[in-house]
Amino acid sequence: MKKVEDSVLIQKIRAGDKQALGDIIDRYLPQLTAFFRYLRAPESNLEDLVQDTFIRMMAKLDLYEDDKKFSTWLLTLAKNLFIDQCRKESRRSEIRKELFVDNSPIVSVEDEVVGKYTAEELLKNLTSDERLLVELRVFQGVPFSEISELTGEMETTLRSRFFRILSRLRVKKNI
Repeated sequence: MKKVEDSVLIQKIRAGDKQALGDIIDRYLPQLTAFFRYLRAPESNLEDLVQDTFIRMMAKLDLYEDDKKFSTWLLTLAKNLFIDQCRKESRRSEIRKELFVDNSPIVSVEDEVVGKYTAEELLKNLTSDERLLVELRVFQGVPFSEISELTGEMETTLRSRFFRILSRLRVKKNI
């Protein structure tokens, strides 16, 4: 049996065909789950992330350009959803820290300086794309070639951007 093209299924979904929607979900469910695992999303959040990606896909389906590869577009939605979730979690974590922080004024100068330049603080000023690049390369050890496949950008461009980001972070840390 010949596999129906994504573009045909998307046209049918736009026309209200629920079977075509089911076909797209069946086709990309395993890929999205693997993608979120690749991004090291917590196992407990995988189903929610995949489901939210399909919900976002339906909400933004009018923005999909038929001449583009659907899987790339869908994975971009998934990546952006994951980044949004990480930001929310980061904000929640910061709020929790503020709620439970020890407000005693007895802090050494060294502790204050070291605390001022944590990795999280340095990365906070990066754009979401820059932060994703640093997260994948530094903290998860993903090779540039795989990051290139994920983002659709040239490997040399990613390498150049990565080293510019590191230079900016070094300068910021030394201030």
